[in-house]
Amino acid sequence: MMSTAPAETAAERRDGVSFTRLLWVAPLTVVAALVVNLVIKTLVQALDPSLQEMGQLGRSLIVLTLEGAILAVIVFALMVWLVPHPIRWFRIVAIIALLISLIPDLLLGLGGDARRLGSSMVSPFSRFGGMFFPAAPSGGPPSGGPSPAETLPGLPWERVLILMLLHIATAVVCIVLLTTLTREPAPEA
Repeated sequence: MMSTAPAETAAERRDGVSFTRLLWVAPLTVVAALVVNLVIKTLVQALDPSLQEMGQLGRSLIVLTLEGAILAVIVFALMVWLVPHPIRWFRIVAIIALLISLIPDLLLGLGGDARRLGSSMVSPFSRFGGMFFPAAPSGGPPSGGPSPAETLPGLPWERVLILMLLHIATAVVCIVLLTTLTREPAPEA
């Protein structure tokens, strides 16, 4: 006995996502994520001027935000191309990726070997971004930092929370813009 239910169209399988719309939503998403994080940075530094010295709010904020948003766009595009109902699956994958991205932040707050591990988890992304956004040359000798035998203090928890807020902001921008603005408008009845 054959089913009388209509077959799902390719557009329905793609949740109505338009690759044409993705062409302008993708750069908008990357720029919006960066602008949101720069606004957050400006606000937290205005509230607490001591955060001017927080290295994570400098070049690495820009590099890591761009990398995260660009990666989100690539994953979304691949999911639209390869996965039925990509919006639902992208939201799930994006939330899992967000939770994983918070792990290094939490480790930074613990200090010692946990902080070293958290830093080492992020360093490949920073180095990759450094190929495209090289750091300005410094005038002084390179700082060696603490030796492995020295105990490395944890990052203050208010700073850890700022880093987590930046990750959450990037994820929200990417999820909302990619899963809403890429859909074709519903035809008028």
